[in-house]
Amino acid sequence: MLPAPIETGLSGDVAIAADSGPVWPMKKWAYYDELKECLESQGLSVNVLPERPCLLEHLSDVRNHRCLVGGDSLPMHFALGTETRCITIFNCTSPWEIYDYGVQRKVVSPLLQDFFYKREYDNRGTTTISVEEVLGAVMTQLEPASQVANRITVR
Repeated sequence: MLPAPIETGLSGDVAIAADSGPVWPMKKWAYYDELKECLESQGLSVNVLPERPCLLEHLSDVRNHRCLVGGDSLPMHFALGTETRCITIFNCTSPWEIYDYGVQRKVVSPLLQDFFYKREYDNRGTTTISVEEVLGAVMTQLEPASQVANRITVR
């Protein structure tokens, strides 16, 4: 159960939760800016989530988008709690500890084992997952359920 959010007016197709705290610097994927450009070039409305003074405003920001892209973070938990589709990038934390509730797509670094729960920054840990991989995951999450069913049936 989540409390009622405080409406912010921020809404769109995709919300990007690019920030990560200092404890896990490798949670911050290196290509959020490039992803935003690619999504906007396809006509999608994309917002990078701003810092808010109140968690209920942050909840509104997440809920008011069709899909959230970010790391293992508070916005991801808000997306799961509001049944907002999400793409979660796992560079250094455990994807196995998060249940997807049928709305989450996990993109796991092939180097996860090398950076698992490491707190120091290493550029390789944030650059292994490509923009194309995340872009494909976002586009799949944005497809209407009927298109997904047709695509599965045709194959």
